[in-house]
Amino acid sequence: MCECHDCECCGCLGHDGRRFVCGFCIGLAILAAVAVIVVMVLGYGHAAQPRFEVEDASLTRFSVTASSVSYNLTLTLAVRNRNWAMGATFRSLEAEYLFDGQRFDRVAAVAAPDYVLPARKTAQFRLTSGADAVGVMLGSAGVRAYRQQSQKGAFDIEAALSGEVKYQLHSSWCRLDAKCPLKLQLAGGQDGGGAVVFQKTACEVLRSSQRGC
Repeated sequence: MCECHDCECCGCLGHDGRRFVCGFCIGLAILAAVAVIVVMVLGYGHAAQPRFEVEDASLTRFSVTASSVSYNLTLTLAVRNRNWAMGATFRSLEAEYLFDGQRFDRVAAVAAPDYVLPARKTAQFRLTSGADAVGVMLGSAGVRAYRQQSQKGAFDIEAALSGEVKYQLHSSWCRLDAKCPLKLQLAGGQDGGGAVVFQKTACEVLRSSQRGC
């Protein structure tokens, strides 16, 4: 049986046969090139933003005055790289804690050095923080919200995420912003008894206005 290399077709084929074989080979090469381009565009052209979830959280102290917050809070933040081809490099990632719309603390999940999260992988960050009296201007409205939520046995605390990420083969750093609304009970309850079960919370990722992000 004769073989054909590139378009040097075998002498055993007639003129029409050689044209058919060469055309077939060229067609396959074009299809392969198009397939590679499509895969590159789909895999690297558009970056899917990470998915954030608070998998666990524990509030062991929470006390509010008009001008300060005393607290101890631990949470586990899961970050999922949804891209199936591109790795994601985080230059920074931090959580700001807010009560009644006022920020009372900030905790870093990623600082120097950069953190690289491979494609389709999930990373977990455990954030632990607390303070005896963080200065914050909550005013009478914040104190009233605290008392109302104390009576209900759960506090509405928001973890606002922010940071910067760059995707593989992309040149620009993209700004990240997300909101994680948390409803937290004091561990042990106000009376010191009863177990606290935290419901996993998905964070809302805010759409970036940056081009290419």
